[in-house]
Amino acid sequence: MSLFSIKMRASEGERHISGAERIAPTEKIGDVIAALAQRAAHHSLGEPDFINIKLERIAPEEIRRVPALAISTRPAKTIEGSFEIMKELLLAEGLTQQEAEGVIGQVRSVQVMRGAMLYDVASDRRMEPDKERGIRVTYMDAEESSTASGKNHFREALVLATKVANGPGMIAELCISDDPDYITGYFASRTAGYVRLTPLKEMGDSHGGRVFICDSRRGNIDELIKYLEKTPVIVENVPDQPC
Repeated sequence: MSLFSIKMRASEGERHISGAERIAPTEKIGDVIAALAQRAAHHSLGEPDFINIKLERIAPEEIRRVPALAISTRPAKTIEGSFEIMKELLLAEGLTQQEAEGVIGQVRSVQVMRGAMLYDVASDRRMEPDKERGIRVTYMDAEESSTASGKNHFREALVLATKVANGPGMIAELCISDDPDYITGYFASRTAGYVRLTPLKEMGDSHGGRVFICDSRRGNIDELIKYLEKTPVIVENVPDQPC
């Protein structure tokens, strides 16, 4: 059975509007393309003037299958309360107080990037080869992917977070959505699972970003980047909504 990686990117001028991807068998390609095109054309960030949809065949034997991270929710009364929980989770992963506060500061202040920031605690350095582009996590989908055109923030974030957490040398991921209508972010790691944190920003705020925290003493950075950007991953047992 042939499988295809199907990626969509939409923009207006230089401004990113929407992006999504699926891994689908040949017989579902048409439905997936139609759904992604509809999604690109109707987004809260505006109407794009450029939509690109790319198809690439993937050999089934190249695909790695991993179970979805365990899911939990840690609500807080305030945004600052959510960041205190995030710091608590980072300390539990072995980061020092200074390291935890540093990476939280990075995710709160990160400028618009196409991808994520990659921070190595061993060297106290950002490791993205291109600081403006960041690290783009691609080639991933849920085992039972949907052809619906609407965005399911939770499901898509869980798939990405699960792939990232299984990378060599990865410690944790911090995420704030750049969608102005979505105020829930997350902390994810193999030990803590996928921890939903809300609120992480005010409604209407389009600021958002990701920070991947790794340790080069636990895994090679080049191998980690190759895994994140090139290795096809199917995530199993992904629910449509949080429990």
